[in-house]
Amino acid sequence: MNKSAIRAFGIAIFLVGALLALAGRYDVNMGLPMKDSPNLQQVEELQMKLDKANKEIASLKEQLKPVHKTEETSSPDASEQSADKTNTDEKMMTLQIYSGITPYIVAQKLEDGGIITNSVEMELLLANAKYARSLQIGSYEVNSSMTLEEIAKLITGKKQ
Repeated sequence: MNKSAIRAFGIAIFLVGALLALAGRYDVNMGLPMKDSPNLQQVEELQMKLDKANKEIASLKEQLKPVHKTEETSSPDASEQSADKTNTDEKMMTLQIYSGITPYIVAQKLEDGGIITNSVEMELLLANAKYARSLQIGSYEVNSSMTLEEIAKLITGKKQ
């Protein structure tokens, strides 16, 4: 072999090594077998935990349903009284508005508290130009008999 062939071979080896190093640094798969990244494993673990928690919540809800049914049907008078109460029962909660809170979070809190039934409607209302960027920091007493408009006016400080 002559010197130029050896030199060309050496340069080729150097370039291949440099390309492999760059591919490894920027996580580029060039068809080489790679081990699973730890992030993928963590995501799979968290997904399994989430599925398990959701199943547990569902089973707890199922266990809770018979308890409510037996309480409601325990006596005819009690069932009549509870029916009257559910019609007039208002759910109340204290809504905390803090700096940086988004309309999405406010709507989710209201839905989770049982004050509203559809968080998307409330989120859209708060994103409306009339109320956008007007959420006032503080604590607000809200109840389920209030309309979305009333709640929006309360937490934004807009006049009736």
